[in-house]
Amino acid sequence: MKKLVLHLLVNQHAGSGRGARQYKEVKKQLIEKEIPFESYLTEYAGHEKEIVETLLQTTLKPYVSGKPFNHLLVVLGGDGTLHEVVNALKEYPDIPIGYLPSGSGNDFARGVGVSRKINQALEQLLSVTHPTSISLMQATDVETNDTRLILNNVGVGIDAKIVATANHSKAKSLLNQLKLGSLSYVSAALSSIFKQPSFPLIVETSTEKKEFKKAFLCTTTNHPYFGGGVAIDPTASAYTDDIHLIIVEKIFPLSLAWLIIKLFFKQHLTSPYLHRFVDSELTLTCPIAQVGQADGEELGEQEFKLRFKTTHRLFWM
Repeated sequence: MKKLVLHLLVNQHAGSGRGARQYKEVKKQLIEKEIPFESYLTEYAGHEKEIVETLLQTTLKPYVSGKPFNHLLVVLGGDGTLHEVVNALKEYPDIPIGYLPSGSGNDFARGVGVSRKINQALEQLLSVTHPTSISLMQATDVETNDTRLILNNVGVGIDAKIVATANHSKAKSLLNQLKLGSLSYVSAALSSIFKQPSFPLIVETSTEKKEFKKAFLCTTTNHPYFGGGVAIDPTASAYTDDIHLIIVEKIFPLSLAWLIIKLFFKQHLTSPYLHRFVDSELTLTCPIAQVGQADGEELGEQEFKLRFKTTHRLFWM
């Protein structure tokens, strides 16, 4: 039987250089195991898309059960790199993607059960014999009709403010080198949480429409984690078609501090200040300019009207 060839798309800068270190280890393991592979190193923003487009023309094919499958695209990088690759293959959901997480947060790996230890993640990858269908969110800008696939979550408000602060933190690189990358989000939260103003928000599901005058946090997700391992909704799953929306209203500092403590113990869903919506489709409107983020990538400050639903794609896991 012909061996599966791995096509490694590598972001060496992921996790403040963790990607480069883990790529060396993966190469060593693959050579020792005599597993054929090709490497493609990203060199600039958007290079992932160009690499994928080239591989689409020459190598990558959809998975068809019962037929030979000889070439697998494997992303070695963080959630941001995987986000770009998934969207480059948006029209090809039957072309499987393998994933070796090397970023700071690695929330997608947590959400789907991929080990965040590179050797274990590689062993998981090599043990797979057929792909698994994973549910992703599809977010559409109602005004422009621009659509992107979301691995983790879309946030408006303090969620996005924390992401922006963490991304620009001088401590992030050091924490990543110490394998404490998730602490960059904790540090960012502590410096941002009392500065975030409230904002109006409108939520429309298949059964109701609700308005909030003083929203503070707004996160849409279909697996539990955000911010480097915080279980914003422990009940969410990437293996169902449900979209989970968490909204927290602006509250007094002591009440907020208590809610944060409950969050880390996964007891926050019972808080009267937290509102949770679960549906297969929903629309979110923020009529004033507010900071946003998608899969840890900053969206800037803007008004939002986003329609969410789920879609499926194949992953080699």
